[in-house]
Amino acid sequence: MAIVSSRASSWVILCLSAPLFGCDFRAPEASSGDGHDAAALGAAGSPPAGGATGGAASASGAGGQAGGPGGAGGKPAVCPAHCPSGQVCLGGSCQPDPCLAAAAPSCAAGTTCHASCVAVTDPCAGVSCPTGQTCVAGTCVAGCFAQPCNGVTCPSGQFCSPGTGKCAALTACDAACGPGMACNLSCAAANPCAGVTCAANQLCAGGTCVQNLCAGVTCAAGSVCSNGTCVDTCHCSSNCGTAGKCVQGSCVCTPVCPSDGSRAGMDNGCNGKCPCPSGEVSYAGACCTPSCPSDDSRAGLSDGCGKTCACAKGETLYMGACCTPNCPSDDSNAGKSDGCGATCPCPKGETLYMSACCTPNCPSDGSRAGMADGCGKTCACPTGETAYQNACCEPFCPSDGTCGASNGCGGTCGCPSGSSCKNGLCTGKTCSPACGCGQICNNGQCVGIVCSPDVVSCGCGCCNAGEACSAGQCIPAISLG
Repeated sequence: MAIVSSRASSWVILCLSAPLFGCDFRAPEASSGDGHDAAALGAAGSPPAGGATGGAASASGAGGQAGGPGGAGGKPAVCPAHCPSGQVCLGGSCQPDPCLAAAAPSCAAGTTCHASCVAVTDPCAGVSCPTGQTCVAGTCVAGCFAQPCNGVTCPSGQFCSPGTGKCAALTACDAACGPGMACNLSCAAANPCAGVTCAANQLCAGGTCVQNLCAGVTCAAGSVCSNGTCVDTCHCSSNCGTAGKCVQGSCVCTPVCPSDGSRAGMDNGCNGKCPCPSGEVSYAGACCTPSCPSDDSRAGLSDGCGKTCACAKGETLYMGACCTPNCPSDDSNAGKSDGCGATCPCPKGETLYMSACCTPNCPSDGSRAGMADGCGKTCACPTGETAYQNACCEPFCPSDGTCGASNGCGGTCGCPSGSSCKNGLCTGKTCSPACGCGQICNNGQCVGIVCSPDVVSCGCGCCNAGEACSAGQCIPAISLG
């Protein structure tokens, strides 16, 4: 749906528009440190799932806050960048800080009282979303996101914790949070990004300004930015099974295995098998009891369940039967065949080389480091060096994020663990588990999206300038006149 408005009059025309657009991620100007609650920092009115939460890190988008779904052409309540002294952002407005009340809890060292608005009713109860969409705060939004509290009903005095999907005791406080919400007090660590101002194309993570790999990246609805690349949250690289589904780009599946064992040995719906009772194994789609008598009468023979009965101690399976290796304790056969398809081990300090035992020539003073040991291998180099051209060599690779060039020791400069080399540059580390609704992946860290306050927020992200939010999705807003 698009919104068409005229400056000459006050009427508004609503019309249908097919294209849907996503988020344009840009750098934040500063991180807020005045206790914004989930409605101001999180996605769709709840804390971002699966990673950094309010204040630990922030990334800006092009639109309004990634909070509750905006109405067509409307904007949800958004707090100013900083609330007045003695107030915090709760429910989208600056209110007196409940932590200043006499009944506020006493927190342990390193933590302080934190007030937030939490959902005490399930806003997605009774909401059915089509394939490729997820209910977030009562609205269907494009994408497949983890929402642990969807379908969870908590008793009075409790709320569902978005981080665990389990009910937790409510420490009530006095604040206006809106229908289905309640004020809750908790003890939280200090926000390391409070008061931190980062340069353009940077974001604050753990109190430090780092490069925003998603700056300027525009993703389609249902996709999230991961290290500068748009990732379809509903696409998994493998089949998730008949009982599984793709969530945030990864398979999530709960095995269907009744406790009565009625599906033992059968498909569990997650590309695996339901476990068999003790003493049985899965074979040919059913449970099977191996036939391996304790008297070893079938040692080396088929167990009837696709495997072979174990041989007696000191014997090994060879050519369909059990065989006793011929390796005398005096090492007279060391390095020779054991008669059972393997080789008798060499004495300590020797190694097998050219069908015989060989003593490597590697003096402890390192004088032959990087040179041949006389037994087909190379004497070890000191830590941080590698063997190259019959000597030890210390590789050199720049720390500027480039890769693919020679390290000076016959190898190639690579990238840190979790990153890969692409066009001569190391890509950002991937986030595992994948980031959730209202987050982006920035070099291995899930960062909550904080959108500019002068444009529209929508679903799990932010709309671009000139767009409006309709049912949790961004659509073009066309102005006439």
